[in-house]
Amino acid sequence: MRYLKLSLWLICLLKSTPLFAGSEPIPILNYGDPKAAVLWQAFQQIENGARTEPLRIMQLGDSHTGGDYFTGQLRQRLQNQYGNAGIGWLTPGYITNQRSHQVLLRGGNGWKLSDAKQNKHTGIFPLGGFINTATGNSILEIKAKEAPAAGQWRLGIWQQPRPTPWSLALPGGKLHKLTVQGSSASAWRLSTQELSAANVNGLKLLAPAGGQLGGVVLDRMVPGITLDALGNNGSVANVINRWNSTSLREQLQWRNPQLIILAYGTNEAFSPDLVPETYEAELRQAIRNLRAAAPEAAILLIGAPSSAKSRAPHVKDRCKIPLPPSLVKVQNSQRRIARQEQTLYWDWAAMMGGNCGAQFWLKQHVPLMRPDLVHMSAEGYAASADALYIALLDQIDKANNP
Repeated sequence: MRYLKLSLWLICLLKSTPLFAGSEPIPILNYGDPKAAVLWQAFQQIENGARTEPLRIMQLGDSHTGGDYFTGQLRQRLQNQYGNAGIGWLTPGYITNQRSHQVLLRGGNGWKLSDAKQNKHTGIFPLGGFINTATGNSILEIKAKEAPAAGQWRLGIWQQPRPTPWSLALPGGKLHKLTVQGSSASAWRLSTQELSAANVNGLKLLAPAGGQLGGVVLDRMVPGITLDALGNNGSVANVINRWNSTSLREQLQWRNPQLIILAYGTNEAFSPDLVPETYEAELRQAIRNLRAAAPEAAILLIGAPSSAKSRAPHVKDRCKIPLPPSLVKVQNSQRRIARQEQTLYWDWAAMMGGNCGAQFWLKQHVPLMRPDLVHMSAEGYAASADALYIALLDQIDKANNP
C-alpha cells in the first residue's frame, strides 16, 4: 500500500481516537461498474509515464462539495501522487456561501445568477447547474490563491454567444477577444485561450451585457490529475435531471472524465417526507443521464455522511442526539441503487464510525464537525478525503498488482 504520503495526523487519529479504535479503512465497493478496471489502469499508466493525457475526475454534490474542503484535500493528495494537470472546472463566478480551494472569483454586482435547484429559475442549464448573466458590461476576476505551476495553461469558458464577443484581460493589460469554437447542438459554446503560468494569476473576463456564462475551466497542458468540484449548496441528486441533456452530453464529451463522483444525500436526509421509491427513481435517472453523456466514465456513489438533528422532526436512535428524519432511508436507497446501477460505492458514514459519528466528531480535541452537526470542520473534511484517498489507492494497487 502506498500510504507513505498520508498525513501522520490522520493515521494517529484513526488509531487513537475511541471512535475509530479497532476499525479498518473503509473500502470502495465495486458493484460491477463497467469502467472501473479501465479507471484503475489509467491511474497506473499515469504514474508510470505511459499515459500522456490528463486523468480527469469530476465531483458533483451538495455543500460538502460546494465548500471545496473535501475535494480540495482529495485533489491535493491525488495531484501530489499523480501530477498536477491544473485547476479544473470552476463555477461561473462567485456563488454565495461557496468557495474554491484554488481560486478567488470576484464579479461584484454585475451578474445575475440562475440556479437549477430553484424552481423559480429557468434556463438551459449546463453542467453544474448555474448560469451567470452579465447585467451590463460586467467583469469577472479570476485570481489563483497560490502561484500556478509552471508550463502552458488553457482557459476555457462556456458561454451563450452574443453579437459582441467576450474578452479576456491578462494581468499586464493585454486584451484578447474570445471567439467561439465550431458549431454546437446546444446553446452553450466553448471559447479557449492559451496562457502562460504567469498570466493565470489575475485574469479578468469581460462579458457583454446579457452574456451568459456557464462554466470556467483552467487546465495545465500536462499529464496528471484534475478534480472538478461542482457543488451546489442545498441541492439534491435530482438537480442533475434539470440540466439540459444536450448541453450535458456535449460538455462531458469535451471534458471526458474518467471518474464521476456523486456526493449527495445530506439534504435528502433532512426531508421529513422522503419517499424512497421516488428518491431512488430520481437517483437512478441521474446516474443514467450521466452514463449516457459520459459512457467512458466510472461512477462512484458516496453514501450520505453522518449528521444529527436535535429538533423534531427527527428519528431517535441509539445516538445521544437524534438523526435527521430520512438519513437511514437515504443511505439504504443509495446502496440499493449502487447495486442496481452497478456503480462504485463508498460509505462515508461508516468512515465516521457510523451514524452517531457526527456527534463524536464534534467532541474531539480538534473538532471534526461544526456545531450544526451537518457540516464538517476543515479538519473533518481533510480526514474524510484522506480516507477516500486511501480507498482509491487500495483499489488501484489491487487491480494492478493482483
